Amino acid sequence: MNKLKYIWIIIFLVGLGLRSTYVLHPIDTLSWRESDEAAIAKNYYENHMHFFHPQINWGGTGPGFAEMEFPVYPYLIALSYKVFGFHESVGRIIALIFSLAAMLVFFRLSRLLFDKRTAIIVSFFFAISPLSIVVSDTIQPESIMFFFYVCAAYTFIRWLEDESYKNLLLTAFCTAFALLSKITAGHIGILFLLLILTKKNWKFLFNYRLILFGTLSLVPSMLWYNYSHQFYINYGNSLGLSNEYAWVGLDFFTDPSFFLGIIKNEIHYVWMSYGLVIVLLAIFLTTLVKTSNFKLAFFWIVAVFIFYVIASRTTSENWAYYYHIFSVPAASILLGISIAALYEKYFQYLKFEFVNLSNLVPFLTNMIVPLLLIVLLFLQIAYSFRSTYRKKNEVFQTSEYYLSRNKLSEIITNKPLILASGFICADSKGYPKAYNSSYFFYWLNKKGYNICIGEQTIENVKTFSEKGASYFIAEKSALKQKNGFEEELNKNYISLYHDDGLIVYKLK
Repeated sequence: MNKLKYIWIIIFLVGLGLRSTYVLHPIDTLSWRESDEAAIAKNYYENHMHFFHPQINWGGTGPGFAEMEFPVYPYLIALSYKVFGFHESVGRIIALIFSLAAMLVFFRLSRLLFDKRTAIIVSFFFAISPLSIVVSDTIQPESIMFFFYVCAAYTFIRWLEDESYKNLLLTAFCTAFALLSKITAGHIGILFLLLILTKKNWKFLFNYRLILFGTLSLVPSMLWYNYSHQFYINYGNSLGLSNEYAWVGLDFFTDPSFFLGIIKNEIHYVWMSYGLVIVLLAIFLTTLVKTSNFKLAFFWIVAVFIFYVIASRTTSENWAYYYHIFSVPAASILLGISIAALYEKYFQYLKFEFVNLSNLVPFLTNMIVPLLLIVLLFLQIAYSFRSTYRKKNEVFQTSEYYLSRNKLSEIITNKPLILASGFICADSKGYPKAYNSSYFFYWLNKKGYNICIGEQTIENVKTFSEKGASYFIAEKSALKQKNGFEEELNKNYISLYHDDGLIVYKLK
C-alpha cells in the first residue's frame, strides 16, 4: 500500500471519529425533527409497516398520517427494529453510515477533478466540516439526502465527460432520491444548468437525453409530494411542508436580517471565517479564478445561494443551520484549490537563504503570504474542531423535560390523549410556522394535540378537552409568552405536577 492510500485512510478515520461521537446518544433533546422521525419509525414498527402511511403522534384522534418527505429513513429504522429489536441508536447509526458513504463519494469526486495533493486537501476539509459532522448522527433525513446529493453531482460531472447512458441514469436516480429525501435538494438543477451552458451550449438543453434525465429526476418526487399532500388536506398534519411559509418576499429587500442571517450561518458553520479569508487571498494573489475547478465551485455556490434566498424565511434562521450543508462540497473545493494555488505560487520555489540587511526586505516580502497562510490554516482547523465540539454539545444537549418523563408517566397512566405546548403560530411578519412540538408524545408514547403559543386561551384548552385531551403538559416558557394564561389555567384546572419548567394540568 503506497503512502497516498494511508493518507486517504487517515482522513477517513478522522472523519469517522468526528462523526460518531454521539452515535449512541438517546433521543432526549428538544428537537421536534428527531422525535417525529423516531415516532414515525416506531409507528411503522408497531403498526404493520405500511410504507405509504407515515404516522405522527400529534394528530389527535385521527390516524396521524402526515405530509412529509419520502419516508425511507424512518422505514429503514423500523426495519432495523424488526431485525435487531427496539434500539434508539439505530437511527443514528443509519445516518452515520450514509454520512460516511457521502464522504467516500466526495473523495472520489475530488480525485476525479484534482491532482493528488489538491484532492487530499479538498477531501480533508470536507471530512472535518463541522456542519457535515454534526448532521451525521442526528436522526434526520439530511444524511440520506446529502449522500444522494453528492452522488448526483459526481455522476453528472462524469456524464458531462463521457455522455454515457450509465452515468446519465445514475445521475437521474441519485437526483430523484435526493429530491425525495428532501425537496430542498432541488437547487442542484441550477448547478446542472450552469455546467451544461458552460461545457456544452444552450441547444444541448433540448437534447432528448437531457429531457429524459429531467423527467426521471423530477417525476418521482412530484408523484410522492402530490400524494403526501393529501394527508395535510385530509388531516392537517405536515412536517413543515405545507404548514410553514419559508419563501422569500419583498421584505427580503427591506429587512437586512434575512441576508445577514444567511451569511452568519454560512460563515459560522461552513467557512469558519478563516477559510473565506484564504479563498479571497487566492482570488486576489493567484490566477485561481481562471481555472475550470474554480468555475465549478463558484457555480455550485451560486446554485446553493439561490436556494438560500428563495427559502430565506427559513435558511436565515439560526435553528436552520443544517440547511446550509449544501454549501459544504463547494466550500471544501474552494478552500482546497485556494490552498493549492497559494502553495504553488509562494511555497514551491521558496528558498531559505542566509538573511542579512541587504536581503531582509525581499526575504520578508516573500515570507508574508506563506506565514499568513500557515497561520490561517492553523486557525481554520482549530476553529473547525472547536465549532464541531460546541455545536454537537448544543445539538445533543439533554433536555430537562426528558429527565421528568418517568414522573410524567406515573401521572399520565394508560393511553389518554394529551395536550402539549407548541412553538409560535406565526413569525413576526404573520407567516405561519410549523409549531408542532413532538418530544413529549414520543417520550411518553402518547397521542394528542399541540397548542401554539399565540392560541393559548382557556377557550382553546377547553376545545381540546372536548376533543379528548385529558392532560395538558404546559411548558412554563410558553405560558409566559401569553399574559395571564397560567393564572387562568390555575383557576380552572388542578395541577398534578410542577417543576421549574413544566406544569401538568388534569383537564378531565
